[in-house]
Amino acid sequence: MPSQLPSQLKTYNAWTFNKVEGGTFRRNKRDFAHHEYPILAPLPTNGRHTKALEASRLGGPYIYFVTDDSGQVRYVGKSLEDQVIQRWVRPGIRGTAKHYWTHSTKSGGCVFNIAKGLQAGESREYNLRYVPLMEITPEVYMQLGLPDMADPTLCLPVVEQALVKMLNPDWNARR
Repeated sequence: MPSQLPSQLKTYNAWTFNKVEGGTFRRNKRDFAHHEYPILAPLPTNGRHTKALEASRLGGPYIYFVTDDSGQVRYVGKSLEDQVIQRWVRPGIRGTAKHYWTHSTKSGGCVFNIAKGLQAGESREYNLRYVPLMEITPEVYMQLGLPDMADPTLCLPVVEQALVKMLNPDWNARR
């Protein structure tokens, strides 16, 4: 079972997904063209320029988390973008809007897991939470077994993997 975020780790709510709209859309990218994406709502309000619901004082890179309505961490990821939502928003084709939530991998990904969980009633909502790497405290790095993180931006994948190991989120599991 996934665990909750450490209390010493201050995160911000970027977005709350609470509904799956009817229909699907596709992406105009060869590696992802085989996916029929579910439409998560609410949709991004301003495309890739959609602002996070809660703003941090610093920009990216980021570590982000998808949590369910009980606060359980379901996924841990990383982003080099200036704004964390940019990692999640892409234009779609054959849909009702210009931009959608499309965080995914070639074999599936978070948007499919969020849609499945909402439709099955596993959670009333899923939150996309984030923390800029530069806001992670030395105490958290110590907890992660990374005490020598003088410049964590150089080791973004190391920080992500340490959090995956600590939190054991089920959506990060390789199938």
